Amino acid sequence: GEVYTIKQLSELPADQRLPPEECLFLSTHEPCCMCVSAIVWAGYKKIVYLFPYESTRDQGIPHDLQIMHELWAVQRYQVRNKFCASAGIPELIDQLPEAQRPVLLEQVARITGKYAELSQKYHQEKSSNAGNTLAFN
Repeated sequence: GEVYTIKQLSELPADQRLPPEECLFLSTHEPCCMCVSAIVWAGYKKIVYLFPYESTRDQGIPHDLQIMHELWAVQRYQVRNKFCASAGIPELIDQLPEAQRPVLLEQVARITGKYAELSQKYHQEKSSNAGNTLAFN
């Protein structure tokens, strides 16, 4: 989704888009190796996501962590580096004053619940989808 989003944004007329370095790149999941590289190459400096790799793994998609470990023998990319800074929405909420947290945590819980329903449906249907050509099934 991230690479497609970058493509779509790049196709907008220049006067209708902000420079990437002035934008926040928002992703549902912590971007995979390919996507975080594309985000950096496109010029984005700030990345925010809802689900970190560990949540994605627990949702039944462990490939991002496995790829980083197998290819580079690292647990994850450096979240703050000379190219970009990334952070999960839950950790950003934790940094807010206590009074501001409950409404945001309720939103995260609502989104997480809905996503769990969608994820379960995806996992139930992916093996019976004849058009599914994913390498990791």
